[in-house]
Amino acid sequence: MAAPDQQVSPELQQFIARESQVAQIQSMISSLTEVCWDTCIQSPGNYLSSKESSCLENCARRFVESTQYILQRAAHKADGSSSGF
Repeated sequence: MAAPDQQVSPELQQFIARESQVAQIQSMISSLTEVCWDTCIQSPGNYLSSKESSCLENCARRFVESTQYILQRAAHKADGSSSGF
């Protein structure tokens, strides 16, 4: 960690922010895979049935929509709290 009298360069801050976003996306994909697999796949085989494929697609869509909603709500709350509400 940088000493108090040293500043972190803007390039390093951007790199850290990008890497943090990549890690969050990877974590979300991992969670999505685990949740949807456990929900939709009854007996793994060499191929997905049409029912399993449809279930995975719907599960992934709902997961992404839910995540987006949660992030939007969190951002809205953060904006509201920073303005003194």
